[in-house]
Amino acid sequence: MKTYFLPKELRPELRKIWGVPFFNGEKEVLKKFQQFNKKRRFKKIITVGDYCSLTLPSDIKIFDGKIKRVKIKKLPKFSLCCSNPPGTIQKEVWPIIKKAIKNKENVFVEGEEDLLVIPTVLLSEKNTAVIYGFPNKGVCLIEVSPKIKRDLKELLKKFDCDL
Repeated sequence: MKTYFLPKELRPELRKIWGVPFFNGEKEVLKKFQQFNKKRRFKKIITVGDYCSLTLPSDIKIFDGKIKRVKIKKLPKFSLCCSNPPGTIQKEVWPIIKKAIKNKENVFVEGEEDLLVIPTVLLSEKNTAVIYGFPNKGVCLIEVSPKIKRDLKELLKKFDCDL
């Protein structure tokens, strides 16, 4: 595995909506998510980010203890930990996320979890929902599929990486 670094020119690409958006406030987000989940019956639900990890029921939560860079007081329970500086996907996080998915464990990220949506989707199996926060709007749900995995692999190729 490599460590990936987000180039500035790729930021707009990552700010677009990936997956299905659930917007309009906490209650509405939760209601829309529950309705969607009832139809789909996901095998696993993974939340990446503190807002969705605290708002939505999930099997696995990946979070950094901050919402919009402000520390939160009550963290969800976690058994795994990793370090991931902002704008990166550290090579060390891949096996930790893999273990979290396999054993349904929560991960506390020292640094920033935003980009960890990418390895989470790539390491998850079909019929998994990966949900991440969309600042000031709500959340987006990515249904893991071969197509989204291909798209994210293509995106990762545009990152800078250490050899």
